[in-house]
Amino acid sequence: MKKLFVILCAAICVLPAIAGNEKVVDKSGRQPKWVYSSGKDFIVVSAEGVDVQTAKDKAMTQVRKQILSSIAESVQSSSAINTHEMGVNGKYNVLEEYNNLVETKGALIPFLSEVSEAKVEEYYWEKIKRGKDYTYRYHIKYPFTQFDLMRLSDEFLTHEREINQKLDGFSKDNFTSYNSVDEMLQRVQEVRMLRASLMEQDPRRATCQNIEKVYNGYLKTIVIRLISINKQQLVYAPYFGEKQLTSTIQPKLDSNCLNDMQFVPQNGKCIVKYDFETSCYDGEQNEITVTLNIGGNKVKNTFIVK
Repeated sequence: MKKLFVILCAAICVLPAIAGNEKVVDKSGRQPKWVYSSGKDFIVVSAEGVDVQTAKDKAMTQVRKQILSSIAESVQSSSAINTHEMGVNGKYNVLEEYNNLVETKGALIPFLSEVSEAKVEEYYWEKIKRGKDYTYRYHIKYPFTQFDLMRLSDEFLTHEREINQKLDGFSKDNFTSYNSVDEMLQRVQEVRMLRASLMEQDPRRATCQNIEKVYNGYLKTIVIRLISINKQQLVYAPYFGEKQLTSTIQPKLDSNCLNDMQFVPQNGKCIVKYDFETSCYDGEQNEITVTLNIGGNKVKNTFIVK
């Protein structure tokens, strides 16, 4: 909380200089005693804007920044988090990046989602005239106890550790436990979603990209194999190594003679039904080609219908 004390002291020191060049032409009421004060169980901030709402929004941004600063000091002064969780070799501080996002994306920061105008204890605003210009100054008294600090710090640590645990699970996944192509594609999507949730400077984004490349490598090894075929239907299955998989992916179907080809998944089986009699003939090369788009990778195989 030392940073907060320094900021408040600085505000108090410059107040006389500001007052000499400005005039209060309107205000929400009598100026409260807490304006430009400090206390252990609350945060006091002020901000200016072209109107009351703009000044209020900026003041709430300052509240979030003060809370983030307090969380950063609390976390960094404890042994509750290591350098890996804070960044790579201590060069990246996730809390500093969160601080940069507060102004435009404060609501997206999970452990700050509860910080809202609804919890403001008191407020006071003034309309200020400086020369020919007018501005609004908005003051907020926001409750923030030591307990709140401990709780939000714990939420931050929990949030970061959940991310690291997910990454650890992703990195150990070799797809051998999955029984369907759909499960594999869902896993790829989960990695992409985690990467998208991380800030641009977060080195864990690169980790997600590397994991996704590994996963795509697995997907590229999937092949289509024949289970059975006759003049009424084809049954095929995707294989990951020697493991047979199920799939609900709609295949692209091509044939030199078959008509009315339809993909009909049943009980985990990939079945293609078709009309052989109308245009196909015994003794000729009657073919059907099945193509699957698996995560952007095209896998296909051609089968002879007899």
